[in-house]
Amino acid sequence: MPTAGRRPPREKPKTPSKRELADDHPTALAFLDEAGFIARDRFFAVGCLKLPEPCILLRKVQKLRDQMQRYHEIHFTDVTNRSVPFYEAVVDLVAESDGSFSCFVADREKHDPVARFGSHWLAYERLAKQLLLGTIRPRELLVVLADNYSAPDSVVFERDVRTAVNKRLGRLGVVSVCRLDSKSTDGLQIVDLLTSAVAFEFRQAAGMAAQTNAKANLAEYVRAKYGVTSCLTGCKEERINVALYKGERPSRRQSARSKPKAKSAPRR
Repeated sequence: MPTAGRRPPREKPKTPSKRELADDHPTALAFLDEAGFIARDRFFAVGCLKLPEPCILLRKVQKLRDQMQRYHEIHFTDVTNRSVPFYEAVVDLVAESDGSFSCFVADREKHDPVARFGSHWLAYERLAKQLLLGTIRPRELLVVLADNYSAPDSVVFERDVRTAVNKRLGRLGVVSVCRLDSKSTDGLQIVDLLTSAVAFEFRQAAGMAAQTNAKANLAEYVRAKYGVTSCLTGCKEERINVALYKGERPSRRQSARSKPKAKSAPRR
């Protein structure tokens, strides 16, 4: 029984065992969204905004909303000349944050993930998996918030993506995946803005989007803010990484199956 007036002795900090994580173990929250309709559009992009401390950026965005009296959903398709200053201010905050943005772009006329995987929802799953594998760092634990995407009841995007990524890593990397309506958090709206800005340049190069309008100006502003001249051939910087989908390499088993079998020598 402790003596009155005396504090109980402090417990010594326990050294984490091999099966325990330290309190400073690397963690992050990732927001995942897509641009375009993979079922019918030529260009489809999946983007990921990873934030080690998401509350810092999200609070600044909320303060910006209050200052500029802008409470509508942040969405690239709604960009106009009148709203560009607000969108540029949002891009400024994101580019100055501790977050990193990565994006996977598929040109279906060159490499079609839908044709490869048999359905647009399975193609989206595979692109999301590859994007997360390229985003997560060694030892890092990631929680993923993804925008809602309609799929049949038999397709469980959250479970399948988490399982596929962790299996490929050989460890627990993605702790959980949760799908939300983009209206529920500015994080999903911001990643939509960045992903759509990247995809817009590809549509411009293909003659499918205007060269001079509010969206074109904003897309160029995003690239300039991240110090990137163009994303058309991909780019890999510390804060931004854009990769082009070029199909997946066949596994050894698939390669062996595709090779013609050697003809056996005729018996004498």
